[in-house]
Amino acid sequence: MYQLLLFVHVICAVIWVGGAFYAQLLSIRAGRSDDPMALPRLGREIEFLGSRVFTPAAVLLLLAGAAMTLRAWSFGQLWVAASVALWIVSAVAGAAYLAPRARRVSALFDAEGPESVAGRRIIGRMFLVSRLELVSFAIVIALMVFKPGS
Repeated sequence: MYQLLLFVHVICAVIWVGGAFYAQLLSIRAGRSDDPMALPRLGREIEFLGSRVFTPAAVLLLLAGAAMTLRAWSFGQLWVAASVALWIVSAVAGAAYLAPRARRVSALFDAEGPESVAGRRIIGRMFLVSRLELVSFAIVIALMVFKPGS
């Protein structure tokens, strides 16, 4: 059972982290594109994927990780506690910051067009927060691999 949980945990991490990394690469390309629709189009795609792919993967990742911890580890171990804390920070950032702004950006681009200064400013901040989230993902991956204190 532990191996199955580990498999689910790793697959979900690949989907969530890999997707976030790929979205950053696409955001750089869209930001440099001559096509004024590139950034609004990318924003809509990321909003779609965030709610339908990344969020379910993140929840499954947490559930599988919690089940593995109950079977073989302890929530009191530094690497587990720090990883859970960073997961919570990411979940809060996604739910409280990124998701509402993604909806707002879509509305701004719909109302003001693809050149919306406010929409582009907000989406730029969203991509910055997402990049910081990638740093936290790298820390969590290091914690999972090296398991300091175990």
